[in-house]
Amino acid sequence: MQPVINDKALIVADLSQKELIDEAIYVLYHGSKMWVKKYDIKSKSFVSINPKYSHLVYAQDDVHLVGRVLLTFTNL
Repeated sequence: MQPVINDKALIVADLSQKELIDEAIYVLYHGSKMWVKKYDIKSKSFVSINPKYSHLVYAQDDVHLVGRVLLTFTNL
């Protein structure tokens, strides 16, 4: 998630917001793990925010969408 979202950041997500918006950040499940990813409307997939993990791309149909990230708090 870094450098956009700090590794120890607190994330506030709205679980009712499941409409997919290009470049919006979402919380989702893939496999047995929870991820924070940015949605790419062109490829219909969720991509990593951190360029070091650009290989972690998940198709829209392969995830369980939890909700859209509204706020992040990094200095707690």
